[in-house]
Amino acid sequence: MPFHFVAHCITATGCSTSNPELVPEDLAFLQYTGGTTGVAKGAMLTHRNMLANLEQVNATYGPLLHPGKELVVTALPLYHIFALTINCLLFIELGGQNLLITNPRDIPGLVKELAKYPFTAITGVNTLFNALLNNKEFQQLDFSSLHLSAGGGMPVQQVVAERWVKLTGQYLLEGYGLTECAPLVSVNPYDIDYHSGSIGLPVPSTEAKLVDDDDNEVPPGQPGELCVKGPQVMLGYWQRPDATDEIIKNGWFTHRRHRGDG
Repeated sequence: MPFHFVAHCITATGCSTSNPELVPEDLAFLQYTGGTTGVAKGAMLTHRNMLANLEQVNATYGPLLHPGKELVVTALPLYHIFALTINCLLFIELGGQNLLITNPRDIPGLVKELAKYPFTAITGVNTLFNALLNNKEFQQLDFSSLHLSAGGGMPVQQVVAERWVKLTGQYLLEGYGLTECAPLVSVNPYDIDYHSGSIGLPVPSTEAKLVDDDDNEVPPGQPGELCVKGPQVMLGYWQRPDATDEIIKNGWFTHRRHRGDG
């Protein structure tokens, strides 16, 4: 409906309007996640959470990103927190373009679309990158414009990462995130020249620690549960204070009972 028509209706009825007054802690998204429990819970992500995570990404990968000049391939669904924050919000903020792929399982169709555009960035999961690498037409594409390849949602396999850099000339940067953290928690540095096989370093303003079953911090090199704290950690679960109290303790997202699905 045209905005001027709506404005005319408001004026004609004598209704008064005012802009909403928002504060950083107001709710921006209810991002549903099942994690390992199988029961969907709405992660309450605030404006502060989302804006903080965007700034964290900019601080980490800023030198690779050029406002007004980016074209990102979006093969992940925009309802997933990875694509919502990185592909949608970040590249809108940058004034970039999004190449939306409606059916990423149709690899030949996806590659046909990629051939039409000088894409500068691509995000995805390991299975997508592997499928692309096994497509002969993809192997013939021009990758001269590509300067950011980001993998998440699942571990990036060593063989896939090695084949990716050999073909495209760009390292496949792996990160770790959770729906409850808007989602980015850690990433590999953009200037890394090898596949580390790790989740990288915490993004700015993020604390991370490993704890044992008794919530005691473990020394370096020892296994433990990853806990994170930062401005991107959600407000809690929608209408589930019980689940929230199990997960967030003194500002730390523990994910001991619920591991998320980033």
